[in-house]
Amino acid sequence: MLHNASKIVSSQKSFTIHFVEHSAHSEDTNNPPLLDPKIMASRSPKRRLHHISGRHALSKISQPRDGDTLQIVPEMGGCLVRDGRIFARCSISHSDYGAVAVVAPSDMPVGVDLEPRNRKVSQGAFNLILNEEEQNDVHDEHSRLRIWMSKEAISKALGIGMSISKDITHDGKSWTAMGSRWSINSHDVKISDVDHIAVIASRITEET
Repeated sequence: MLHNASKIVSSQKSFTIHFVEHSAHSEDTNNPPLLDPKIMASRSPKRRLHHISGRHALSKISQPRDGDTLQIVPEMGGCLVRDGRIFARCSISHSDYGAVAVVAPSDMPVGVDLEPRNRKVSQGAFNLILNEEEQNDVHDEHSRLRIWMSKEAISKALGIGMSISKDITHDGKSWTAMGSRWSINSHDVKISDVDHIAVIASRITEET
């Protein structure tokens, strides 16, 4: 069972999260709003399906109108734009089983990563996102996945990507990146009978 349209309070503000299963849209002829024409022109049916599922999840909680666009802006992340103005922040992630979308207020950068709970991150791949100090720590498979997902979600909230992963660090209380502190919320969900984790990053404001 999917836990959908959940409202989560973070840093005294709230964001909404919604999950979908790919199987629900594999034969869907009604395309959702905010589709990217370049991705829809892909020769990969899997890529197109993942994209459509993510946009369906997003449309459920963002109430898009004709003419709205989704833009990935460096240092701002996913932005929903209407009449030239950002009206919400958002992020989307996929696994092989489903997709998740998160929508937050226009002044709240947000990022999400979705992974099956049993996903294994190899030590070689893990080392690519760790700075020198982090590589000296010992991590089990569970903590590897959590760290990977936290850095992925923060990098998406910043609209930059994992190229900055080594500069995303944890000080024992919160994550920091590009001069800001970030909170992490984890959400457990079963998608197509597979246990998943969704990790959501939101920036901690000075007021909090």
